[in-house]
Amino acid sequence: MTNTIKKSVLCDLVSRHSNFNFDEYIATTNPEDYDIWNGYCLPMHYQDAEAEYKSIRNSCAIFDASPMKKYRLRGTDAGAFLDKLLTSPMSSMPLMHSSYGLICNDQGMMIDDGIVYRYSENDYLFLISEVDHDEHFASINDFADLSITDETADSAGLAIQGPKSCAVLNEFGFSGIENLKPFALKYFELDDYKILVGRVGFTGDLGYEIWFAPEAIEAVTEAFAKAEEKLAFKIPGYALTALQICRIEAGMIVPGWDTAGEFTDIEKERTPYELTLGWNVKLDRDVNFVGKNALAEQKANGPRFRMKGFHINEQCLIEEGQALFANIDGEQIQVGTLPSLVWNASKQQWIGLASLKIAYVNCEDVYVLNNDTAINCNICKLPFINLEHRNIVPAAL
Repeated sequence: MTNTIKKSVLCDLVSRHSNFNFDEYIATTNPEDYDIWNGYCLPMHYQDAEAEYKSIRNSCAIFDASPMKKYRLRGTDAGAFLDKLLTSPMSSMPLMHSSYGLICNDQGMMIDDGIVYRYSENDYLFLISEVDHDEHFASINDFADLSITDETADSAGLAIQGPKSCAVLNEFGFSGIENLKPFALKYFELDDYKILVGRVGFTGDLGYEIWFAPEAIEAVTEAFAKAEEKLAFKIPGYALTALQICRIEAGMIVPGWDTAGEFTDIEKERTPYELTLGWNVKLDRDVNFVGKNALAEQKANGPRFRMKGFHINEQCLIEEGQALFANIDGEQIQVGTLPSLVWNASKQQWIGLASLKIAYVNCEDVYVLNNDTAINCNICKLPFINLEHRNIVPAAL
């Protein structure tokens, strides 16, 4: 294990049913076969990615969210700062609620996204995947009463996802958990520890995130063991491959995966309107948020690209970022790219996202090239799935 790759405090918990040894994995696995998330190792799978995926979709599985970057914002100007930073307002959000937010640059290109928790009138937490935004925050911070602190190491977190996730938390003793509405937050008690629960997730399924002090790990581990015994099924950890399948099925976007994230070539970057996220851009407000003018112009003139889904119903060699072609008037034309894709072993197909040039957005006979051999791609609308039980209140126990 190198000094630059860390093991999350919850690694043992999420991998306990998979015979997964972190140190052995790092020592024997090629670096391109795992991801580094905020300095921590994110495996492609703990043992069997297909089994992890099936657990998410059929029962429940857990994901170690502890490495997520966490910015705490306090002060009477905290809400106003977030309103300026993000494409949608946060200062009007109800207390003990959460909301999805997008960060853009002045050109309207998406830099990052995250979830904002609002605890009280002047107290917010912004959870971002991993990018350090200290310089960007400082560049737009002209507010008098605002403190921003990095609290990444102060809490451990788990995403608990799947149709049985509410039943699992009910076995924790979280009475009334089934009545928690989507994006709502609530504190519960577990062995005298405070556990923050939010009904959010990144799988397109029923799901929750729980956050707690690191010293509560043993109590949380024991609660999972008791839930497994009572409910008579195992709750495995899931890693990057299963996460990728689920989030693509749900049509969820990841800046830096579905965009270049380098900002050296504008053609490789995307605005929210080009990523199916235009619904999160609120132009009808007085705040001159970052990127507003550019986004207003694009809304008036139309986007350059449109994001759709694709699937290939055969095993073949294909790579992320690959060009997508169509034959138009007897000429081979590049009509887009495939920024993200994953093999779904359960359905024996490749699925992914297709970024299409707006002039060719209605092309149906499209293909990728593999050693000059054309492989047909099926373009489809996003999302691939829309699970009714995801947002039902009360949630199923």
